[in-house]
Amino acid sequence: MSPHPTRRKFLQVASVGSVALAGCLGGSDSPQSTTDSGGDQTQPTDSATGESGGSNIDSAWFTSELTDVNSGETFTVEGLLDRPILLETFAVWCSNCLRQQKELITFHEMLGDEVTTVALDIDPNEDAQLVREHTEKHGFDWRYAISPGSVTQSLVDEFGSSMASPPVVPMLLICPDGSVTRLKDGHKTTGFLREYISQC
Repeated sequence: MSPHPTRRKFLQVASVGSVALAGCLGGSDSPQSTTDSGGDQTQPTDSATGESGGSNIDSAWFTSELTDVNSGETFTVEGLLDRPILLETFAVWCSNCLRQQKELITFHEMLGDEVTTVALDIDPNEDAQLVREHTEKHGFDWRYAISPGSVTQSLVDEFGSSMASPPVVPMLLICPDGSVTRLKDGHKTTGFLREYISQC
């Protein structure tokens, strides 16, 4: 093994740094492919076939029972597949997340119930009461749930470590056919989201 860093290793380190910087800067509005924690480019993931990243319909994030913090209703992501789903991970303390969620108000005003949004709080120090207060304060009326550790780990395993980093504003688009696309990190405008959803 060479004692000097290889070009591939350098590119991996540089890529991880770019992802972190993009999270801080908010990113651009252009579509991009998924970048995992190792810096390798992957294509949108199809959860039904298990291609491109190993997603499958048995994944914990897809099949685990979650509880809406506002209604108390239990649900699974799998059970919502009658329409496109936007699944975001966030934390109440995250200002980038708040900015994105305020954008989702505009998004839902335009599309109504054509798309389901699920927000999963991945901070183990936050609870349902805190998230409920967050949604009430800002007028967010889509599904909010506390992400169990197994669900968060499943998201990280399949879509990269930044799924557990709220400031990069992680988000997945799940189409009714079961295909899953990891959307670009950073703020996503209503126009950007509509463009992607139109491809479902």
